[in-house]
Amino acid sequence: GPMWKRVVSNREFDRDVRNHRLPAVSWLIPPKYLNEHPPHGMCEGENWTVRRLNLIMESEYWKNTAVFLTWDDFGGFYDHVPPPHVDLYGMGPRVPALVISPWARRGFIDHRTYDFSSILKTIEQLFGLPSLGQRDAHAKPMWNSFDFNQVPNKPLLLKRRWCG
Repeated sequence: GPMWKRVVSNREFDRDVRNHRLPAVSWLIPPKYLNEHPPHGMCEGENWTVRRLNLIMESEYWKNTAVFLTWDDFGGFYDHVPPPHVDLYGMGPRVPALVISPWARRGFIDHRTYDFSSILKTIEQLFGLPSLGQRDAHAKPMWNSFDFNQVPNKPLLLKRRWCG
């Protein structure tokens, strides 16, 4: 829509990394056929993510990067924890999220309740930006996932799977 100021293709993101033109914040969304939603498989979507992660980890950006990897829904096993009711839209079922960074706490599992706007809240605090709305204004930032005093994590390059 018109509110999106600089939307680029995934290929352009890859070129930006290689050509040292990556902006301070990037949102990556796979093409529809790689989004891991039915009827599409998960393997090719996983490989798309692995390619982007490896590209970042092999670049100069790794030392200053935090990747928040999450999904917009989750078709996994039944969740025994009812979602909290925070507003008209609620929270919905829990979805997996990973924090990947040289500064991510190793082996850390955060049991706090977050929502997608928690990622936005973390970015807003990092750059001293105001909230965009009530949801992110009240969101919890995800700083507990980081330890900026630790020895930085080395890149963990992953191999793509054969999707036969």
